[in-house]
Amino acid sequence: MVCCCAASVKRSLFLAIGWIYVFAAPMAYGEPGPTASTLVSTQFRSQDQAVRFETDFPGGKIDRLIEYNGSDFEIVIRPEADDTNDSAWYAFRVQSTNQRDIKVRLRYEGGSHRYEPKISYDRTNWESAQQLVVARHPGGSEVTLKIPVSDRAVWIAGQELVSNKDIANWIEQLRNQADASKILGKENALAIADTTIGTTVDGRNLYQMSIGNAQSGDSIFILSRQHPPEVTGTIGMMHFVEAICADTELAKAFRDKFHTSVVPIANPDGVAKGYWRANANGVDLNRDWMNFTQPETKAIHDELIKLNEHKDGRLWLFLDFHSTYNEVFYTMPRENDLFPSGFTTEWLAALDERMPTFDVLRDDGHNAHRSTSKAWVARELGIHAITYEFGDETDRDRIRNIAAKSAEEMMRLLLKRKSESVVSSK
Repeated sequence: MVCCCAASVKRSLFLAIGWIYVFAAPMAYGEPGPTASTLVSTQFRSQDQAVRFETDFPGGKIDRLIEYNGSDFEIVIRPEADDTNDSAWYAFRVQSTNQRDIKVRLRYEGGSHRYEPKISYDRTNWESAQQLVVARHPGGSEVTLKIPVSDRAVWIAGQELVSNKDIANWIEQLRNQADASKILGKENALAIADTTIGTTVDGRNLYQMSIGNAQSGDSIFILSRQHPPEVTGTIGMMHFVEAICADTELAKAFRDKFHTSVVPIANPDGVAKGYWRANANGVDLNRDWMNFTQPETKAIHDELIKLNEHKDGRLWLFLDFHSTYNEVFYTMPRENDLFPSGFTTEWLAALDERMPTFDVLRDDGHNAHRSTSKAWVARELGIHAITYEFGDETDRDRIRNIAAKSAEEMMRLLLKRKSESVVSSK
């Protein structure tokens, strides 16, 4: 399963200057490289000025582009730090003054082809584009795409682009939904606020959403996007949160009894830069949950402590959304004595019963002794902590369905557990 390190000086200098573009006569893969002409830019035009590649957008990322002729190109993709986990990311926009098919080889250094291409003509609506792949290296170090290009720009990326701005727009939509419910005078109207809990290495704001009854001391915490390319985890998180915000009796009852805190993008710098795993310091944030050396993990740590030490309640659940090759719940070992007792087992059993066609996979003890968010929260705060993974290529409607139903079962069970705890305390 794929869910830190400092880059060398050489790698840091290379990333700082941008792409290296190489113009050459055709050559076979693996032959010595041609003479290079270096440009400092996020844009490239072919020698005949017809084809243009660009990465001047959030998440745009390629590291080297080689032209062999006006219809034959190679893109080299490298990680932002040495020895990083293999989540090789790419995203670029391409167009041509005249209609043609171009060949683009994606060659990976320090990784392999994980994300099948997605395609968009407006950077908003995306489709799977596996049909663009016409050749694959047996070891995954290279794939060749055949891309029809014209004067209409097309975006090609490892996953659909869900940027910091996209998440900000999503939060605004939920806030508008909340405002509308208040205007209509609905009982237990949706309440949403967002605050800045810190700043990143590059000075971006780290946002936290607060949903539901702000006076409730009992809470849950939701985290997403510690690893920038893991977009399906963020998509799942969004649908999960939308179920909590829904205008249903279950959701309204949950919001009345529990406060929900959400950090939808824990690594805004990495998302903006198109990094594979790390933040702007080259550190994998989900390996920093021991010493909290990074501003992002430190800010989230402080919020968790604050919630768990609330005078009128405590944290009940921690969920960290990620992506891997299929849906799986990475949990702590079953024998761990966590609050509320037995919740994870009961929740996953309820989801399995409700969705017979969904194979609920649980991997208990995964990374339990590493410095990950899940392990730290369970060990230090004593609550159920789960890394909730969605598949890279899982159908997006299926992600919506799984996320919504799992949120509903979570709300139902936590309300039941809270009601039982109130009765037992009398």
